[in-house]
Amino acid sequence: MTGREKLKEYLLYNSDMIIQKWLSISRGEDDLSKYSSRMPQNIINELIASNYELIKGIAASLSDEQDKNLQLWSREAGEKRARLDIGITSSISQFNGFRDIVWDFLERFFSENEIGTSEALKLGRKVDKTLDGLTEGFLTSYHAYTIKRMRAQQEMIDDLSTPIITIIDGIAVLPLIGDIDTHRAKKLMEHSLRECSGKEVSCLIIDLSGVLVVDTMVAHELFKVIEALELTGVKATLTGMRPELAHTVVSLGIHFDHVKMYNNLMQALKNFGITRVS
Repeated sequence: MTGREKLKEYLLYNSDMIIQKWLSISRGEDDLSKYSSRMPQNIINELIASNYELIKGIAASLSDEQDKNLQLWSREAGEKRARLDIGITSSISQFNGFRDIVWDFLERFFSENEIGTSEALKLGRKVDKTLDGLTEGFLTSYHAYTIKRMRAQQEMIDDLSTPIITIIDGIAVLPLIGDIDTHRAKKLMEHSLRECSGKEVSCLIIDLSGVLVVDTMVAHELFKVIEALELTGVKATLTGMRPELAHTVVSLGIHFDHVKMYNNLMQALKNFGITRVS
């Protein structure tokens, strides 16, 4: 039996001991950790099963077996820890702890089986290469899930930052608050066209009272949004353009002559016959 075959059997035979040692070290961390001593039993069972599959994969790699389950393990582990909000630093620390434990058993194996330095180095490098591949797969999966979640959150923020609020049939208000950058301007165009079409809006009141800064880009994008709305049959009305904002727009040479403007939202609503009932 070759050294690789012996090591494979050795790791599988000692898998329970490796897992328990790793788990005992992991649970010694502070109680805020997902791996802490307060960890529920079902999570412990999941970790034990997961790490057993990991050890099986490492053992299989010693015989140059193509274990697709090992790649799947790293991807699932990365996504799961990202989903549970386990920090990347903590995750890598845990993985490095597992690597140290595996190396403790490797050293014991080399000593007990009188493995020569040359063969020990080859076996050690083989195990390390497998673990490095797992780390890379883990990080790739963790990063991909994090980016996916961030994009989903950004889409939600974009929708919340450009709310189309229906007042009465056919009339809606779009209150804009804060700075409008290139990304938000693009989303403003997409969201306003989609929502006005879906809600059958014929007149959209765009309230600018919450917009603090209007530069060239913002003014042009706002003009493009109004033009696009008109092409779809939606008449745009502007309210809340403060004097300094109006001065900026005029100095930029952009004209909204064809657009109805009101000093504030209340005036615009009154013009449409919408008043507060006392």
